[in-house]
Amino acid sequence: MEQALSPAKINLFLHVTGKRSDGYHELHSLMTCLDFGDRLEFDFTGSGVSVRCDHPEVPDDDANLVHRAVTLFFDELSKGGGKTKPGVHVVIDKKIPVGAGLGGGSSNAATTLLVLNRRFDSPFSLDGLMAMGLRLGADVPFFIHGGPAFARGVGEKLSPCGALLPYHVVVFFPGFNVSTPLVYKNVDFALTKQQKSNNNALLNKHEMGEMLDIRGLLHNDLEEAACRVYPDIHSVREEMAGFFPEGLLMSGSGSSFFALFSDGSRAEQVYDILTEKNMATDKQVFLTSFAVAGNGL
Repeated sequence: MEQALSPAKINLFLHVTGKRSDGYHELHSLMTCLDFGDRLEFDFTGSGVSVRCDHPEVPDDDANLVHRAVTLFFDELSKGGGKTKPGVHVVIDKKIPVGAGLGGGSSNAATTLLVLNRRFDSPFSLDGLMAMGLRLGADVPFFIHGGPAFARGVGEKLSPCGALLPYHVVVFFPGFNVSTPLVYKNVDFALTKQQKSNNNALLNKHEMGEMLDIRGLLHNDLEEAACRVYPDIHSVREEMAGFFPEGLLMSGSGSSFFALFSDGSRAEQVYDILTEKNMATDKQVFLTSFAVAGNGL
């Protein structure tokens, strides 16, 4: 048996910079992993591939990204004359809410590729694994890369960010997910340009080697669209804003929000209040921080 943490991520900023002819959107984003996530357990005995998860919305067949990652890894290994595929059986202890903008499925796939590569004597370079991961999803290369990173293109063009000024993070999942295509469809490009210009100016002033304080950069072009299409998301924002965090933003295409606090006791207090209030609901609250190492391996 082998276990690995599969971390959640948040988008500290996300700008939609254009739409491609294939329907995908060009992005400029800064992402970081968090110090919480799913726990994956790998069993390399027996034969075949199987995936089990305790979450009813996570498939256990070849629609699961972990299953697809295992198959892809050994397909690519066989092209180089690698060994026949052994048994790989994965159990996912799901902590990251499904469809929450926190990257759970992509993280699971990336963690699987990293574990398999290490288990079988590193036949692929990091760049090779990232190229493989892109075939599974746009966020998968980020989780393979590890650490905070700027992402461009559809998310696959990565460059390291360096150290982030640490914050305590309260993540709130409102108990429902959103349609990512519908949110993107409702983005108003007329509203996206000015904040991107402001962010570029702030980033240009930042000197590499310094810790980056993200507060002045927090922005998500998808948030306004998501709040318009799903009014309950706007209600989540208003509730979180009532705790007066030092930063507040929706992650990805939603539906989760995260709040930043420099005071750990204040973050814990907010976490306790939200947890008690939502104990009998499908809503989930997490108290965490920016991860030091991205992939948890």
